[in-house]
Amino acid sequence: MERLLWHNAKQAKWVLGSLFFGSIFVQRIYKAQLIQHDVFGVDGNGGEMLKIITSLTDEEMARLKYARRLYWHWKGSRKMFDGRETISNQELADRGIEVKPEPYIEYVKRPPHDKYL
Repeated sequence: MERLLWHNAKQAKWVLGSLFFGSIFVQRIYKAQLIQHDVFGVDGNGGEMLKIITSLTDEEMARLKYARRLYWHWKGSRKMFDGRETISNQELADRGIEVKPEPYIEYVKRPPHDKYL
């Protein structure tokens, strides 16, 4: 089987070679078009960003973006102490137990940018 494939490749060397070098030649001519217009596109800020090629429809992309944003902002359906008996700090203070408050640290959590969705 390998001998037959090798024999056919030797017979088609001019066809395969012309396809290979023709492809390189066309890529050299259309290099700017391929890179600047087909791969990169204009983003909202006037710059260029990488285009993502996908087989998804606009509706499917919108649904994925919606689900991603919903997941990002979702707080959850359970509360912190759901179904547990907890003793509040006020009750502990009434019984003479001191509870030192934790230092307050505020973190800034930013939602993802649209171009990553």
